[in-house]
This record gives sequence, C-alpha cells and structure tokens, in this order.
Amino acid sequence: MGHVAPAAARPRRYRLMCGLAGLIRFDGGARGQIARVLAVRDRQRHRGPDGEGLWHDEHAVLGHTRLALLDAPHGAQPMASPDGRYVLVYNGEVYNHDALRRELAAHWSFRSSSDSEVVLAAYATWGEACVLRFNGMFAFLVWDTWQRRAFAARDRLGIKPFVFMQDHDEFVFASEAKALLSAMRTRPRAHREAVTEYLVAPFFSGVARPMFDGMAYLAPGHVLHVAEDGIRTRPWCVERDPPRTAASWTDTAHTLRHHLDQAVRHTLIADAPVGLFLSGGLDSTLIGALAKQAGATPQSFTLAFEGHATYDYAASLIVGSDDQPYAELASTQLGLPRMDVVPLRATFADSVRDVATQNDALPAWEQEVAQHHLARAASRRVKAVMVGDAADETHFGYHFLLDPHAVADPLHVLQRLTGDPYLRPGLLDAPLVHFAGLYRQLAVDAGHAWSTPGDGLRATQWLVRHRWLQRLLHNGDIHGMAHGLEARVPFGDTDLLEVAASVSPDDALRHGVEKALLREAARGLVPEAIRCRRKSALPKDQGTGEAIRRHARDTLATHGEPVAAVMDVPRLLRRCEDARPLDEHERAVMFRAASLSHWATLHDVDIA
Repeated sequence: MGHVAPAAARPRRYRLMCGLAGLIRFDGGARGQIARVLAVRDRQRHRGPDGEGLWHDEHAVLGHTRLALLDAPHGAQPMASPDGRYVLVYNGEVYNHDALRRELAAHWSFRSSSDSEVVLAAYATWGEACVLRFNGMFAFLVWDTWQRRAFAARDRLGIKPFVFMQDHDEFVFASEAKALLSAMRTRPRAHREAVTEYLVAPFFSGVARPMFDGMAYLAPGHVLHVAEDGIRTRPWCVERDPPRTAASWTDTAHTLRHHLDQAVRHTLIADAPVGLFLSGGLDSTLIGALAKQAGATPQSFTLAFEGHATYDYAASLIVGSDDQPYAELASTQLGLPRMDVVPLRATFADSVRDVATQNDALPAWEQEVAQHHLARAASRRVKAVMVGDAADETHFGYHFLLDPHAVADPLHVLQRLTGDPYLRPGLLDAPLVHFAGLYRQLAVDAGHAWSTPGDGLRATQWLVRHRWLQRLLHNGDIHGMAHGLEARVPFGDTDLLEVAASVSPDDALRHGVEKALLREAARGLVPEAIRCRRKSALPKDQGTGEAIRRHARDTLATHGEPVAAVMDVPRLLRRCEDARPLDEHERAVMFRAASLSHWATLHDVDIA
C-alpha cells in the first residue's frame, strides 16, 4: 500500500479546491506508471499550490494538489477510510456537510471537520446514492481497494471539472485536459469537430468534449464507474420540467431571496478571506448585499479600462453599458472595499498568449483576457471569490429570450452572435446551419420542441442552461485556478436551482423584462439603478482592436501552419493588412485565430 494522508484529529473546518490526477489499470501494473501520474499532478500545481499527495497500490495511482482555504495541515489527500477500503480524491465544496456529518455520525467516526471526509463517509455509507444528498460543487473519485473498482461523480452544473481518457487497459483522469497530455504516449491530436465548433459557435463550444482527441469530460450531473469490464456513465441528476409553483409572484420572490441568502452564507464559510467579483450588475451586487447582510465585508474587484467612459456600448454585441459607475454605486452604498483592476494594453499580446496557455478548451472570447487579469489581481489578496455566474442562465437573463425570432431556431441565435468564421475552404459547408442543426436536435433529445414560440423559448433556454453556462463555468474555473483562486458560485446552490426551475418563463420574463423574478427578489436590497439595469456581459478593452490585428498578423505569419488546417489563413492575413477597422465579429475571429495558434504550438497539437 502506498502513502495515505490520514484525516486529522483536530476538529476544525476546512475546505479545499484542488487538482485531481489518477490512473487505474487491472493488470497489476499501476505502480509502474507512478511517474506519469506525478507528471499529470504536477502540471496542475497551479490548482493546488499549498500541498500535494500521492497514493498507490498495484491497480490504482491517485494524485492530488491542494489549495487550502482552512486548516491546511489536515486536509491532505488522497484520503483513505479507516479500514483502508476506500481512497478518495476530491475537489469542491459540499455546502451542507455539517448536516450530513450529523446524519453520518452514527455510521462513521469522524477524525476531521473537513467536507472531504464527509464525502468519503457518505460514499462508504450510502454508496453512489450519496450524490443525491450533496448540495454544492464537486468532482471526485473513490477507489474501492476491495472490489477493485472506482466511482466518480460531478456536480449537477459541472462547476468542478473532471476529464478522462480510456486507452485499452488503462483509465487516466485529471481536473484539466492539458494535464492529461503529460500521460499521453503519442503526440496529441485536436478533435476536429470540437475545434470547428469553437470557431463557428464559440459560446457553445468546449462543452461536449475536450479539444484533444481521445479525451472525454464526465458530463455535469453524471456518475462514472470504472471496473475490469470497462467504464459506464449515467446521469444522477435527471432534470425534468418540475411542477410550476402555485405560490404568488411575491411569495416566490421571497422564497428565491431566502435561498439565495442561504447560498451566499454557505459560500462565505472559510478561514481565509473570500472576495467578490463586483461588476455593478444585478447578480454580483445582490451577492454583495446579502454578504453584507450576513455580517461579511468582502473585498470586491472590478474591471476597468483606459478610456472606458468614452466607449461606444451601442456598437457592442453583449456589453451594454459601462460597469464602473454601477460598481462604484454598489460598493459605496453597500460599504464594500473595492479595487479596480486595469489590464495593461502594452502587454496585450502576452496576455493573449497567457490565456491560450491556461484555457485548454481554447479562449472563446476576448473578455477572457480581462478575466485572466481580474483573477490574477484578486489572487494576490484572497483565495476565493464569489461570482455571479449561473444567474443569467438559470433565471432567464438573456435579452434574446424576449425575441420570438431569435428563439424560433438556434440558427437565429448564432446569426445574431457570430459572424464569418473564416473557415478553410471545403472544411464545412454552411457551418452555422450545421451547428444549429446539432443544437436543435440536442434540445429535441432532451424533450423539447420548436413548434411554437413558447416551445422555442423553453428549448433555447435549455441550450443556454446546458451549453452556454457550461462554457462560462469552465472559463471561471480554469482562469481562477490558473492563479490558485477558487470561484464560488452562490447561484449554483441546489435548493436555489430547484426554486428557479419551478418558475415559469412567463413569470421569469414578466412584463418583457429578463430575470424579472430575480429583480423582484432584489427589491430593497440593491440600489434601484442596479436592480433595473439591463444585462451587460463581462467587458473587454475596446481600445485594443489594432493590437489584436497586429498580434494575429504576427502570430499567423510565424505559426500559422497548424491554424491553416481549419482556417483560411491567407484570407485572414489579407484582412490583417487591410487598413479598414475590424468590426466586432472580425476582431473576435482574429482573437480566436491567434489563440488557436498559441494553443496548438504550446501543446504541439496535430490539427490536421
């Protein structure tokens, strides 16, 4: 038996955000692969700079890196059960772990106060049904040393990542796809369909599968079994149309507010400081208000750009207004300390390269540069931040949901948000139509139809919830953890999600206002100017258009070969040399072309 990190005897709370790594094989030769698992683990050092662990027997090698928010000495993993039967590697937070601990006390003698041990005890006691009791964000794997089998699970929204590859007699897993490259025996190949989707429909890309061929994500809300006869996955969280609430509009708003209040209180639990990404929008301001109400004063962080007050927001696709005045209003009225984070234009090219290095699903939009700077600045002051992610995607927060034409077909959403992807001639005829057809069928397979405007609205909302949100959550995790910063998602709370799902589209979009019920729940908590503010996406520096053009030109001129497998590089270069200003679609294409070049070069990916 290899090294085991024992659970602590000292009763303190702690929570860990981490990187998972492991390898399972049934020929008894796992120990001979320890170096490969160490390579995978160490490539995720950024996810867990506070510690590392390794466990092994002849069939499994498990590795772990640790970002300790509390009680660092006692949170070491892999964690074994007292009888040595089960060994756990876990990444996440189970918010209701105190209640579960009390319930499990009759079956388990706890040696620590960690939620990691609660997850281990819950699996040992209830088996795979344990996931039905967890409220939180998690990805974990338990190796059963007696039965020689593994069980893995991922939370219902997919906030925490889990990626794996199966190669003949070997199962290898990690938190990040790029880490798995360390265990591959051949040069990595791009998954052509995934990369093409990235270029055509970036908002929905990087979700169904990793960009690397041969890898797979454990889907959100799914469990996975690994045994000698193969692997099996199944959903543990089957989402059906819940019964619509019969409560009044006002009562439902109060219920929503109550559950969000509880969710924010859960995400504040830590010995280390927890900050807040504050945009001055409804979602982040509401979190800040409830945190203040709970007695906390989180340090807040807001993006700012040179000359942002003069930007033409009317010309932007999704960034509707300047965050700064609203963030200032929110922090002043709530009494929250605020720090402006200003990305430097002089280092823009380096930042694009950094973001392409970090995001193994490829950076979908330019705003990820700003997200990278925000996370890096915050990580110097706090280890965790609360974010407003998942509010728009679970509470009908997008403008286009109010447009009957947009929701009549996924093609209309793609046409509104994307432009010419500059694909290589002959790669794919009618690319928007191709992917729109795939998305339409996905919604149909999930039980939706596109027959009426109401059907289309619900089907589009399903796509937003199951594709767009997953991309946002991936980005939030990958850019935060690149700097050892945990993103906490109050709107991903299980109880809150149940309430949101019970709200009809008519109520959620009442009087033609997106997120109408959530706005009602926020009444009196946040300034009225913010409560009524129209959605504005994460901003980007509008002054870097020419920098993008130059960077794309220079990158494609020197490292354009891999990109040429999927994009029309000569045409891109001609557009770079054309002095006409880039419109927003062209600018996005240039950003993605440069990112793809960096990603392929860095990971030595064969795209052909």
